[in-house]
Amino acid sequence: MRPYRCRCLQQQGFTLIELLVGLSIAGILLVCVSHAWNDLLPRYQVRTATMTLHSLIRQARAGAITDGNRMLCDGQTGCSKFEKTQKVWMGFDQNDDGALSASEIIEHYQLPGATRLVWKRFKGDALVFHNRGNSHFQNGSFYLCNHVAARRIVMNWIGRPRVEAAKPEDCN
Repeated sequence: MRPYRCRCLQQQGFTLIELLVGLSIAGILLVCVSHAWNDLLPRYQVRTATMTLHSLIRQARAGAITDGNRMLCDGQTGCSKFEKTQKVWMGFDQNDDGALSASEIIEHYQLPGATRLVWKRFKGDALVFHNRGNSHFQNGSFYLCNHVAARRIVMNWIGRPRVEAAKPEDCN
């Protein structure tokens, strides 16, 4: 009598077609994930920059109420002009000259990646908070944008910011 052998154990491995189908599915998934990742990182950079700038504005307003004038300035051109920028300074204008010297800067923020900041406002070259926390006639919007995403921080005349959705085209 011959010993019993299970025939199911004799076939091991994959056929060439099964292997090619599995690799092609894995390749398609990899392409989809990489495309989503390329859009996801810039979106999070804009969101992070928006929340940090919103916090910096609120900190400047609170500091102005307790200590006196606070300013938010373009970190690349200084307080004389606010253009499209990647750097922001916040400081206490002690000598009331309308500018921030190196010793007056309390915080500085570098925006991440290709994120840019644009301030569309009624007037002024720097956002100035007075001792009551208001920003006299400097209402407007800060736009934080890159090629994929955009957010805006709306400033009212009292000096309170709020965050809203925006389109990347709004930064032009």
